[in-house]
Formats: sequence, C-alpha cells, structure tokens
Amino acid sequence: MSEGRRERRVEVRRRSAVGRGMTGIRIARLSVQLALLGLFLAMAWAASYPPSGFYPDNLFLRAEPLNALTTALRGFSLAVALPALILLFLTVVSGRFFCAWICPLGTCFDLVPSLGRGKKGGLREIRPRPLQGGEGKDGGGRLRLKYLLLVLVVLLQAAGIGLLWLYDPVVIVNRAALFALSGYLPVIFLALLLLAAVYRPRFWCQELCPAGALFSAASALGKKLPEKASPLALRKEEERCIHCGRCAAACPFEITEVADTRRSGRLALADCALCGECVKACPKEGALALTSFGATLLGSGRGKAARASTEGVEAVG
Repeated sequence: MSEGRRERRVEVRRRSAVGRGMTGIRIARLSVQLALLGLFLAMAWAASYPPSGFYPDNLFLRAEPLNALTTALRGFSLAVALPALILLFLTVVSGRFFCAWICPLGTCFDLVPSLGRGKKGGLREIRPRPLQGGEGKDGGGRLRLKYLLLVLVVLLQAAGIGLLWLYDPVVIVNRAALFALSGYLPVIFLALLLLAAVYRPRFWCQELCPAGALFSAASALGKKLPEKASPLALRKEEERCIHCGRCAAACPFEITEVADTRRSGRLALADCALCGECVKACPKEGALALTSFGATLLGSGRGKAARASTEGVEAVG
C-alpha cells in the first residue's frame, strides 16, 4: 500500500477515531487516573501540613524513578528506592504504563480541553523515532529531545544542580499543589497546561519529559519478553490488520509503529503507554488486544466504534 493512500485513509478516519465520546477503556482509565490523582493530592496536602498526620512523605515522589535516581546520587537507601525499583521492574516487563495510567501530570493533560487534539498531521509527521536514533521507515530518524534532557538532568544533579522542579512531572505537580495550598501561582504547571491546551495534549510526554525517557528506556529493555510474562501488553495479529491507520489517529502519544509493523505477537514499543486507545479504535476483530499474562483484557473489533461502517476506507480503496 502506498504511503499517500495510507495518509488518505488516516485523514478519513481521524475525526471519528479521535473525537468520539467516552468508551469503556477511556472510562476505566480515567477512573484510575482520577483516583490516583486524588490520592496524590491528599499525600501532597498531608506532607505539607504535618498536623494532619496522614503520611510524612508523598509516596508518589519515592515511586517515580527519575526522582529516586537523582536522590540515590546523594546516598542510596534501599528502603527509599524500593517503590521506584518495583515500578521500574513493572515497566521492564510491561511497558510505559505509568504515563497513561498513573502520572498526575499526564492525567491533568488528559483533562485539559485541547485545541490541538485531533489535529495531527499525516503518518509521516507523527511517526515516532526509535530510541537508538536509527533511520526510520520514512528516512527521518532522530533522537527525541527528552533523552538528552534525561542525561542533562542526571549529570547536573550529580554536580549538585537540581532541575527536578523544572523537568520531573511528579515534582512539578507536587510543587503546584504546595504552591496552590500556600496561595501562590504554580507558573510552570500552568504553562505546561497551556501548552497542552493550545498545541498537543501529550507533546510534553512525547518530546520533553525526562522521566518519560527513563520509562521508555526501561520498557525497551524488556522488548524480548514473551507476552505471557507481561502483566500488561499490547498484542497484534498481523494477518487481521488492514493497515487503515485508525490506531495511529487515535493514539494520544502519536505512535504509528502499531500500524506500520508487519510483526505479530507482543508489540513492546518504547513510547507506548498501553492506554488501549488503539485497540478501541481498531475496526478489525482480533487485530489488536491489551493482554495480561497472555489473557485478553480488551480486544479490537468490538462495540459501536468498531462496528461502524468502513465507508471512508472503501472510498479511497
């Protein structure tokens, strides 16, 4: 199939795939996100006001690997680092799920109405670049800036210059909560929300977040693991895929490798956050699935969205 033909298919499908109302996977993910965001804010409040006696520290800060890594540079403690090590292990065996299901900043991005939502370019414009910076299928491989920022943040932290307040998503939201409780304006947090509102909701996550880069790198380490060894995985059956591009159009992180790949089995993609939007958007039954230890949690080709007619694809066919 020619690239131009696939571009037209994506254009036909973009509005329906991105602009559709709430679905089961979105409701489930949003419920988890809101519950964890509420817990995060409660811990931030409790840590700010010791008389509440709820918890002396925000567990999210200890569980976030970038914060734990920079803290370890000042002195390693297994008790302090254990939550982050557990999260990194789960990322290796599953993928970058933290960003779609847990991250408080990512949740805020998803809640912000965005002028850029659904206004993606064609597949050539949104195709992700591989972690190693190799040549992509479209001939334009490059290394995302977030990996360079990750190295910069760690090196500066080792030199005694802390930048987590500026680049770590959990620290940013924690500081925003503390600022708001103290009556101050959380400028950095509001600036990122503005970026999400006027440009693209997950641009920060895609291009600039060093914590996201660390999760992506950890996810890449487990790409050879079989599907049955993964608590959460994305599976593709290539023979059922029609390469319509609806998965790429629906992906909040603008990943097109799901549509591009000709492989079957577990797709361990470094930047995939396992949100399930591609599975819900896919019209072909059995082409995509979210699985847990090999058991299907969510399969494609089900529900009203998947049963919708394929007139747009047929029109350009």
